[in-house]
Amino acid sequence: MSLGISDLAHALRKNSAAAAVPVPLGHAQQLIAAALGYKTFAAFQAAQATTREPASLTDVHHVVLDEDLLDQRASELGAAPPPDRLHELIETAFRERAPHTRIHASYAAFEDYLRQHVDQVVIDDDDVNSEMANANYDGVDEVYFDFEVEFEKVPVGGALDIDLDGHVGLGIDTERPYAGHIVNVEGTLSVQRLGRHCFGSVDCQVTNADLDMDWGGDDHEDGQPVRSMSQAYADLLGLDLHEVGNLVDVDAEPQDGNSGEMVYSYILDFTDYASPEVARKILQRHASLRIQVGPDFFENVRSDDWPR
Repeated sequence: MSLGISDLAHALRKNSAAAAVPVPLGHAQQLIAAALGYKTFAAFQAAQATTREPASLTDVHHVVLDEDLLDQRASELGAAPPPDRLHELIETAFRERAPHTRIHASYAAFEDYLRQHVDQVVIDDDDVNSEMANANYDGVDEVYFDFEVEFEKVPVGGALDIDLDGHVGLGIDTERPYAGHIVNVEGTLSVQRLGRHCFGSVDCQVTNADLDMDWGGDDHEDGQPVRSMSQAYADLLGLDLHEVGNLVDVDAEPQDGNSGEMVYSYILDFTDYASPEVARKILQRHASLRIQVGPDFFENVRSDDWPR
């Protein structure tokens, strides 16, 4: 069955009336169109006529709300609910008429969803679990994939296609013989852009999974596997792994004695790298965003992850 803006507008009108903040049907159509990135309902319909928007919202599985334009249009129309209430009513309209569609408040929120989706697909994958079963492990420490999501480069009708290359890091069970702790994973992530703020279903697949059997050299320190830089920084800063991000790019400033021959410590300055939210979390554990670590801090970090 075809689904359009008018269906969502009817739900918005009905629910707004029940909430004592009534929105006329005509205004509801204009507001839904604004939420999808168009100044008027007529502009959205014109985009549909030229295939720049889907003829039906039935195949739309993800919508990134244009909250700025929505709030601007609501102000122009007048007599609309307050912004937070309006956003809630629009999300409710989608839940009722398009329960298959997930609403995201921003592109950053959609990106967070994609990263979480990748992690979940990997953890649930049969091949990954088969390789994990070959390791004497104690839980999952991290699921790590470093990739960029560039929505702005994807034209309407095109697809965001990402090759995934990462790993699942496993906890080490010291009571059993060591059999590996890293499962290297390759895969693909794809989602089609159907309109200005509309996307299709997300397709994520694991194409290869292998337990890393290279245990020699830098993979151990005193017989024990070492951590990734992301894990080391997460432990130091009290962050979740997905929050570390570009913090691993911070240059370590060596602090040496008067002779300059021996490093006594390193200074890690996260001032220009931490987002406001991450900075707040770091400051909850440390008194400054400039943190001094001992000379052995990098000894249990994989050598190819060491800062240059």
